[in-house]
Amino acid sequence: MMFVGLILLALVAYYMFNSANPRGSCYMHYQPRENTALDLLNERYARGEINREEYLERKQELSR
Repeated sequence: MMFVGLILLALVAYYMFNSANPRGSCYMHYQPRENTALDLLNERYARGEINREEYLERKQELSR
């Protein structure tokens, strides 16, 4: 009877780690991607730290 409980516990743990992330990988191996220069520029523009003209100039520089 105890063996069945251990198997059930293992199945529940497996399900929790593998179905929690829609990509199918375990969260323990999750590595967030780093922000690119364009991401940071977009954030600064969205916060109002730079105006539209400055945003467009810098965006053009980054795309070269």
